Amino acid sequence: MQPAQPAIKKDIIDHPFRKIEIVFEPGKTTLTTQDELLLNTYIRLHDLHLDIKNKAGKLYHESVAINENIVFLQKELERVGVTFNSCVEIADKLSGAGYDPEEASLEKMMSAREETVLQLSDYNTKIVSVYEASQALNKKMHEDTDSDEEKLEALYDELTILAMDHIENSENNAIDPVAFDEQLNQFKEYAYSIEKQRETLLQSCDSVLVNYTNLNNQTTTLYNVWNEFIKRCDLLIAMSDLHNGAMEFNVN
Repeated sequence: MQPAQPAIKKDIIDHPFRKIEIVFEPGKTTLTTQDELLLNTYIRLHDLHLDIKNKAGKLYHESVAINENIVFLQKELERVGVTFNSCVEIADKLSGAGYDPEEASLEKMMSAREETVLQLSDYNTKIVSVYEASQALNKKMHEDTDSDEEKLEALYDELTILAMDHIENSENNAIDPVAFDEQLNQFKEYAYSIEKQRETLLQSCDSVLVNYTNLNNQTTTLYNVWNEFIKRCDLLIAMSDLHNGAMEFNVN
C-alpha cells in the first residue's frame, strides 16, 4: 500500500480584474514572508491593471458626451451660417444698382446682422465649453498613459525579481513556483487582451478630439468671414450716411 500523497491546497482570490489562483506546495499551507511579498506584489499588479482599465472606460464615456455636443454644435454652426448668409444676400443687393427696397434695406441688413450676432454669441459660449472639455480629455489621456506605463514597467520588474528570489528558496516557501509562473503567463495574456480593448477605447477618444479640431477649424473660418463682412457692412452704412447727407445738402 502506497503512502497517501500530501494534499495540495489552492486558494482563489476573487479580484475584480481577474481571479487569482494560488497553488501551494504539497503539504504546505502557511505563507512565508517571501510568499506574502510575492503575492502582495502580484495583487498590486492586478490593482494597477484594473485602475488603467477603469480609467480608459471613464475617458471613453467622457469622449462620447463630448462628441454628442460636437454633433449638436455642427448643426448649430450650420444654423448660424444660414442666418449669416441672409445678411450677405441683403448686403449684395444693397451693393447693386437699383435694388428693390422691399427685398433689401439697411434696416433688414441690420436686423439680420443682430440676429447673427446673437446666434454667434450663444454658439461661442457652447463651443468654449466643448473646448475646455476636449482639452481636459486630451490632458488626462496623455498624462495617465505616460504615468501608467511607467508604473506597470516598474511593477513588472519588481515582480520578476521577487519571483526569481522566490524560486531560489522554493524548498522553504509554500507557494508552488511552477504553478505561479503558469498563472502569471495566463495573467499576462489576459492583461494583453484588455490592453487591446483599452487601445480601441483611446482610439475612439482620439477620433473625438479630431472631430473637435475639425469643428474648431470650421468655426474659425466662419468667424474670419464674419469679421470681414462686418467691415463691408459698416462701409455700406457709412456710404448710406454720406449719401443721405449729400441729399440733405442739395435740398438745403
